[in-house]
Amino acid sequence: MNITKSRRIWFGLSGGLVILSLALVFIFNLNLGLDFTGGARWDIQFTQTAEENESVTVSNQELKSFFDSRAELDQGVQIQQSDDGTYLVTIQDLEDKQIQAISEALTEEVGSFEQTSYRKVDATIGASFKRKAFQAIIFALVGIILFVAYAFRKIPAAINPWRFGAVAIIALFHDIIIVLGIFVVLGALTGAELDLPFVTALLATLGFSVNDTIVILDRVRENIRAQKAHETFEDTIEKSVQQTLHRSINTSISTLLPLLGLLFFGANSVFYFVLALTIGIVIGTYSSIFLAAPLLAEWKNIADKREA
Repeated sequence: MNITKSRRIWFGLSGGLVILSLALVFIFNLNLGLDFTGGARWDIQFTQTAEENESVTVSNQELKSFFDSRAELDQGVQIQQSDDGTYLVTIQDLEDKQIQAISEALTEEVGSFEQTSYRKVDATIGASFKRKAFQAIIFALVGIILFVAYAFRKIPAAINPWRFGAVAIIALFHDIIIVLGIFVVLGALTGAELDLPFVTALLATLGFSVNDTIVILDRVRENIRAQKAHETFEDTIEKSVQQTLHRSINTSISTLLPLLGLLFFGANSVFYFVLALTIGIVIGTYSSIFLAAPLLAEWKNIADKREA
């Protein structure tokens, strides 16, 4: 299969996925986690009664009614129930004495409970995390385009080394938007949150994807030097893609195998982090092969037509 000649198909597929992902982001919005919004989170389980020696049965609706009745809570409360009967309760950022009062009232009005975990993030710290996460992604993208442009600075001027950096960044934006689109849907369906581990997975995805892209672009650079008279730039791109195709796929598969093991048999606490990495690697491998290199050929063709 000639990947470069079929590039309009891949461009259409990628464009459709990006537009769909952006639409999903606007429809469902980002389900930001505690790290970015601030607040308190309880992991609670209602204990057994001394008289009947059986667990207190509390419904999700009872808990919601209790928290909705608290005057100090002027923002929405999120309640998630797990299969083992525990509840994950997320409330807004409050002072410690207010949280203690809510805890005591919960015991009196609903029932005794065990607090298996508790975490609190100040709202100002959450805002700082959000800002720094955005800055980290922008810094990574700018650093990548500068590095790629410098690394390929000896490319013939007719091709322009900045195009190499630009196609790498376009592929990375493509990866980020699609991963975000998938997680927005997961947030709406399963409550998956965008938190600091998600940002870490996103940055790891950027590193993996750009590494794959640079391997292909580096082969393009080598083949340009050895380009024969009858070969076009598009032929050189396709040759480079085919020469690195098996290497890219094998590297991705060897990376995905341990991730899939963690995904199916690992702890629940790292499930969404591993899922983000898994999706990111699959999308990143696709964009390196089917988007970045063919885009470079398309860009050169457009520039040649304008000069003609």
